[in-house]
Amino acid sequence: MGDRQELRDRRADGARAGRGSGVAAARLGARLRMSRRRLGLTQEAVSDRTGLSKSFLSQLEAGLANPTLDSLHRIAEAVETPLSVLLGGPAGAGGGRPQAAVSLSTTYRPARDGREWADGEGRTYPLTAPGARRFETVLAEGTPAHHAFVTGHPGEELCHVLGGRLRAEVDGERFELTAGASLHYDSALPHRLTALVPGTRFLLQVAGPPVA
Repeated sequence: MGDRQELRDRRADGARAGRGSGVAAARLGARLRMSRRRLGLTQEAVSDRTGLSKSFLSQLEAGLANPTLDSLHRIAEAVETPLSVLLGGPAGAGGGRPQAAVSLSTTYRPARDGREWADGEGRTYPLTAPGARRFETVLAEGTPAHHAFVTGHPGEELCHVLGGRLRAEVDGERFELTAGASLHYDSALPHRLTALVPGTRFLLQVAGPPVA
């Protein structure tokens, strides 16, 4: 009798895990689609940027594919969105179970030359190594409207402005940040960062649950 109950419990756990995995895949697909469309990119363009097939990207947006860690980092860079944002979800997502540790390599990122961005354009550069678990750091630069969409994900963020002016909105509260200013906030709250002048640059450090 005990063996049968244990088998039923295992099956129930498996069903719950499957539902959780499906929700996570659908969330990732929706955020990928939103980020891609924000940049005006087609799936074919993302395919060219990442080296991943268009059919795989289509399945990913539909919540039907399971990408590798390497693929996720390539996709995040292609759609200029921090990986933590693509994987984000409501606080407490994941059932509280720890994820397996990921080995990190020592990663060197060379200095990037400054450049002029066209109106509404910009770029987000990952600075931490692929597989970073405890925090992720990205450099964002661009013009008004670049990366200016509302998001939310478990953890916390620290935004430090290197140049220009930035408007931060956190749970309906607005802050205007100039070079040298910083803002630390709960990233589970709906938030948005908008450059106010061309050439705005800021560092964004994302901390919290594992990002991969």
